Amino acid sequence: MTTTDEIIKTYAANIKKIRLQKHVTQAFIAEKIGITDKYWSDIETGRKPCSLDTLVSIANALEVEPYELLLPENKVVSYDSRRTKIVMKTLKDSFSEMIDTLGTFLDDKK
Repeated sequence: MTTTDEIIKTYAANIKKIRLQKHVTQAFIAEKIGITDKYWSDIETGRKPCSLDTLVSIANALEVEPYELLLPENKVVSYDSRRTKIVMKTLKDSFSEMIDTLGTFLDDKK
């Protein structure tokens, strides 16, 4: 079972990794989400936990989904799964059907 300390260490490491990949400073992200540089440093090093609201703000500032900050190291998110392909096909088919219905509706109005 995962402990709170392990979760904090995981999101702290992910936050730092993603921030460095995006080539942004701690100060930039701290300002963007409205916290002090010191608090940001404490979050990123795992010295202090943050609220879920702050975690969501961090994810938004880093342009990732909040759950990605909680993934254990070396856990890759796959968007090419069979389920994702089925959902995308269903959305595409539904969208096409909606456009056809709208077209028919507009043609009937003429």
